[in-house]
Amino acid sequence: MTSSSSSSIGRTLTLVIPALLSLVVSIVGGVTVFRINDKKTDLNYSVVTSAVFSGQTQNTAIVGVVINNPAQKELENVRVIVPLGNAKLTEPKVIGLQPGSYTQVVDAKQIEIQVPYLNPQESFSLQLLLALSSNRWNINNSSVSVRAKGITAIPTSSTARNDGVLEFLVPAVTSVLALLVLAFSRSSIFSPLFYTRKHDSDQRDVVAYILGVYEFYQEAAQIRTLERKTPYWALTDSLAEKCLSSGDHTRIQQGIQCLTSLLSYADIPDTSQLLIHYNLARLAAAVGDLKLARNHLELARKGNHSVINMRISFDKNLSQIV
Repeated sequence: MTSSSSSSIGRTLTLVIPALLSLVVSIVGGVTVFRINDKKTDLNYSVVTSAVFSGQTQNTAIVGVVINNPAQKELENVRVIVPLGNAKLTEPKVIGLQPGSYTQVVDAKQIEIQVPYLNPQESFSLQLLLALSSNRWNINNSSVSVRAKGITAIPTSSTARNDGVLEFLVPAVTSVLALLVLAFSRSSIFSPLFYTRKHDSDQRDVVAYILGVYEFYQEAAQIRTLERKTPYWALTDSLAEKCLSSGDHTRIQQGIQCLTSLLSYADIPDTSQLLIHYNLARLAAAVGDLKLARNHLELARKGNHSVINMRISFDKNLSQIV
């Protein structure tokens, strides 16, 4: 085994061993807490893991916070604030909530998660991967602030219930395992596995990159000036229309190659994928490749989406193919 391989394994073990210890502490601590306390609360939370790992170039910390609504009523305006201190937030992750059901606000001092409504018996966890300038960093229950409308949450160390062991442990275990995944994704041994996933950065930059590859330089520059939240389907609509309006078969073929590559390269929502297949069908029909047009039409209609069906009915070329 080479020295570089040994070094990589050693760095990985510095992540794995403390994280596993954190998992054990979370489980044992959770069981102990629930067995010695029986006071009910409307909202509680706990820092289930907090560990610092030393690296060759910088230190890394992982933090997991579990928030739980054990009450029989819905809570409003839940806010979770975790101070960052001298740490730099590398990657946050919320588990247990739908992406559109909360708001995330980050600045140099803290990260805040805002949840308009938290259902009865519902819980979620916040996991953070942090880069540290030193190994002197710590966080505990007293450092974290959790509130809801008319309620200040209390750490589970003083409010847990005997009948809620699994309610606490499942998010705790999930939290630590998720943090392990984040840590592994930055390990030199496991990183190639994570780099194979599709590109999920700013949609404008992803599309602009693909456009540049296929020599749509002007379009790439224009896309970078658009609103950050412009969806993939809107960006590809624009490209398809420019290719079709040019009347240049070579340009249209480039557009087909560009959109095909975008589908395989980028992490695109399902609805946008359907609309991109629709645009590919338009381009293929324009150059007379009816077989390719039918293939993409079939994929576009796979979801039986009303918008897709209406678009096809509006397009004379595609409606004839169907």
